[in-house]
Amino acid sequence: MKKIITSTFASLMILAGSTVTTVKAESNEINDAISPEWIAEDIIITPSWFEEYSISLKSSTLNSNQYVFVHNNGQELSQSDVSSMIEGSIEIEPDENNQQANLVGIGYYTVDGKVQTDFYFSNIENTPIKDIRKYAIEIANEEYSQTNGFRTNNLTDVVVSPYAYGDTYHWLIYSNQEKDAYGSYLVAGFIDSSVEYTKNGTATIGGKKVSVWDVKASNQSKPQNSYQTRQIASRHTVEPYVPDQKLLSYGPTTTTTGSNFSVSLTNGFPTISWNFSRESVDVIDNSSLSASYGKWTFDFPLGTKAAKGSFLMQPGIRVSNASGMVKFQHSHQGYFYKNLSYQGIGVTGLVTRELPDL
Repeated sequence: MKKIITSTFASLMILAGSTVTTVKAESNEINDAISPEWIAEDIIITPSWFEEYSISLKSSTLNSNQYVFVHNNGQELSQSDVSSMIEGSIEIEPDENNQQANLVGIGYYTVDGKVQTDFYFSNIENTPIKDIRKYAIEIANEEYSQTNGFRTNNLTDVVVSPYAYGDTYHWLIYSNQEKDAYGSYLVAGFIDSSVEYTKNGTATIGGKKVSVWDVKASNQSKPQNSYQTRQIASRHTVEPYVPDQKLLSYGPTTTTTGSNFSVSLTNGFPTISWNFSRESVDVIDNSSLSASYGKWTFDFPLGTKAAKGSFLMQPGIRVSNASGMVKFQHSHQGYFYKNLSYQGIGVTGLVTRELPDL
């Protein structure tokens, strides 16, 4: 589990049982898609600081300035496999449609003495290990660069808090139909999500003393191999844990006009707000304060820059907890589209994170 020191707050991701709206295929402006080619057989250099282990063969140890990547040769990792690598717990469960992604890899490293964790998922069984390995090396290279060789957290305005946590999740979404020259299904896109959770403190709400947590998700859609993003659905919820936990506020709300999406988290503590770019993307807000879940569907017009390239979505929720450990349940669904012939639809299933609290 990644423990984060940040001046903002908790960020989260994933959608419990959301369903992507059925969309009629559009044929205009499709053939000039610019999403990059991504083939695992491409030559990629393994850095000297990247250590890879199969969990069935060897237990791993974490050294300073090193990225450790643990997998099961494309097979799903169990909760017991990863329990010793994270703080708290993580559970991967089917969504309401009995679908889920497979946890196929764990990457971890230290920054400023704190363990940072990446979770790697796939929407197909028997994921080629070459794909997982290449993806992990790409992610590790980004993080190595951003942290000056895993030495320094480059966040500005850092405030040290013992109650700030974060995870990073990565999903490989494969095409349902298209295969590459080697007979493997082609990667249609990635969904990456950095999830920060921050405990603000305690407050009295409705006559009861509760802890108040802010959750901020930085979720990024990255289409590959000439696919485009058509829809991303996300749900962040404490619904299964009512009445001990409740959703206090969330954002964004439905937006189909304007240049930016706006998020403001209120109730219990001072308001925290941020914006993220709308470009041409619309969002449908299906959240429910009474049922304690935030749920959004981001809709991408095909042929646009947002659909062809990377796009960042940053929803958030504020939650109260009245008893024991605090739990969050998240999931996503991604729909990637190519011409009139191919698509890639992947779900994350439910990811449940449990963190120390009261």
